[in-house]
Amino acid sequence: MSATMMSMELRFADHLLPNQLAEGDLIKIENQYLTIKEIREIDTGYFLTLLDDFDDEIEYFLGDDEKIEWYVFVE
Repeated sequence: MSATMMSMELRFADHLLPNQLAEGDLIKIENQYLTIKEIREIDTGYFLTLLDDFDDEIEYFLGDDEKIEWYVFVE
C-alpha cells in the first residue's frame, strides 16, 4: 500500500444499490472491506466478483433492491 493510502482514513460514504456500484469501489460485507473487481447483471440481481486484502476473489450476489455500504478514502 502506498504512503498516500496509509495516511488516508476510510469513511462510510453511503448505502448504494447494485446498479450504482462501479468496478474499483470499496464496499463492506460481513465486517470485511472488499474491492469490486467485476459486476455482472443477471435477471434476478447482480453477481459481484470481489477482492479481499490478500487479492483472494470472492463471489457475492445482490438482489436488485439490496443496498450495500460504500466506503471511500479521505485525507
